[in-house]
Amino acid sequence: MRTIKITALFAAILLGQVAFAQDEVSAGKQKIYTPAQLEMLKAQKEAVKENREEFKASLSDEQRAILENKDLNRKERRESLRATFTDGQKELLSANKGEIKALKDQFRATITDEQKQALKQRRKRMKNRTRNMKDNKEQFNERKENWKERKKKNR
Repeated sequence: MRTIKITALFAAILLGQVAFAQDEVSAGKQKIYTPAQLEMLKAQKEAVKENREEFKASLSDEQRAILENKDLNRKERRESLRATFTDGQKELLSANKGEIKALKDQFRATITDEQKQALKQRRKRMKNRTRNMKDNKEQFNERKENWKERKKKNR
């Protein structure tokens, strides 16, 4: 019973840290990017969504069946689906890819050297934070195993 309580407490703390980290990330972007850059990112995200919806609308029933086939793994599904693409769908994908690339290049051109440094530092902090969370989880699992061993010895 005590182990369950400790595990539940640890899980709650871990979820709290993840939620806090996500809030920090969005706040971090707003500190790094200008409002115009944030709008560019939002427009890019919307373009990706619209392109995805447009492509999904162009799929035939046979192609949808391939996508929904759970017997195939992701790679097999992708290959089977690509084999059935029409010329129009291939052109649509190519145009969508070009549009997104242009939006990304346009955005990258607006980033200053200071912003690049800030982003690099932010990535480094996030990587360290993830590593620390993994280490904490490993330490917790070790303690949990030690508690189990002590419990067995005491019986």
